[in-house]
Amino acid sequence: MRSTRRNSNQTLRSDVAQAAARLVANGEAANFAIAKRKAVDALGLENFRNMPENQEVHDALMLYQRLFEGEQWIQRIDAMRREARTAMIATMQFRPRLVGPVLYGSACEHSPVTIHLYTDELESVTRFFHEAKIKYRLTHTILNTGPSRREEFPCYVIINDGLEFNMIVFGEAFFAHPPLSSLNGRRYKRADIDALDKLIEENSAAGTVSSNLHPGIGGS
Repeated sequence: MRSTRRNSNQTLRSDVAQAAARLVANGEAANFAIAKRKAVDALGLENFRNMPENQEVHDALMLYQRLFEGEQWIQRIDAMRREARTAMIATMQFRPRLVGPVLYGSACEHSPVTIHLYTDELESVTRFFHEAKIKYRLTHTILNTGPSRREEFPCYVIINDGLEFNMIVFGEAFFAHPPLSSLNGRRYKRADIDALDKLIEENSAAGTVSSNLHPGIGGS
């Protein structure tokens, strides 16, 4: 009886992950937390406690994209990575690192390109965008920097040809110690331009989406 209940619970957990992934893919949920809550409601699972981890939803999302979007998914990731590369070259002085769905290969049509910049002088970033005549909206994002610590960081939101860029600025101390990803609670996996070039080349050569970082280049 206990084994049957456990299997049933695991099946429901998988159902929630898959339903949440579809919601994210279709733009009906802004993040995994919202997607999981909506999925539970849609499946009629009142008081359901065995929520899937964000990593499980992410894996379900990539499977959904591979099965139902195919070539469109591959082309979207390639295009977004190339746009990220252009932005990183432009902001080279701030040691840019690509993070998030575009790096992982799970970006949807509505996903932003998220890039981490590093400097102890926030004014230098503002001055850079002003001098380059790049329009932006300055906001903030809150990230986990430790097991029980959260901090607020400035984020420059830029829209270019309909694509949103989130340029999050960190002090130099965070270059060696990036914040924790909400995906798995570990340090953010990051890619510099060399690592991104490698991903773009692998994507083109294999005709699929790669997210494997070269050991000496990417951070995690």
